[in-house]
Amino acid sequence: MILPHLKASTREQHERAEAHLNLMDPALDRRRYGDVLRTMRSLYGTLEPRVGARLGEAGRAALDWPARLKVPLLDRDLRALDVAPAADLDAGTVDVFLRDEADAWGAAYVLEGATLGGQLVRRHLEARLGLRDEGTAFYSSYGPLTGPRWRAFGEALEARVAQGPDPATFAARATDAARRTFGLFVDRPAAAPEGRRPDPGRPVTRSLT
Repeated sequence: MILPHLKASTREQHERAEAHLNLMDPALDRRRYGDVLRTMRSLYGTLEPRVGARLGEAGRAALDWPARLKVPLLDRDLRALDVAPAADLDAGTVDVFLRDEADAWGAAYVLEGATLGGQLVRRHLEARLGLRDEGTAFYSSYGPLTGPRWRAFGEALEARVAQGPDPATFAARATDAARRTFGLFVDRPAAAPEGRRPDPGRPVTRSLT
């Protein structure tokens, strides 16, 4: 089965990404959280359309891909926190490894897996920052449907691997793409903390950090 293989093979990259974002930090504040959301919006803005394109029509249908897009949720959170989005990640950083369907499934594994941990993050955001519906749409993700949609993703991925003529090669490509996708969360610095939406009635000022 490919899901246990992906989990074991990307454990190191997964742990590094979580440590880098450090959202469970007891000292997390709204400014730092806003910076993380800007970084997520930058990454997802580049990843989602490319993953969707490379999944192909059958893959998108199997996953109900439009219902899984997170960019609208990130945009909602950024508006709620009055934070401007950062520019999307340079496409070349993704295109260098995201080239075919197997790569897309590997990247999608990372994006979908993040919804599971997001439930824990959401509770921390509520306790630490007092955020509920406004500002936590991304980490709330599918809400009570998170578990069922993760299981549906796993079933669709297993079915796709079984349909291919060379499951071992498919799994190897998906694993490499998953590792590289996790790497984007570490190798890309957190968005600079200058994302507060400017008030059109006052001059823009920026803090140097």
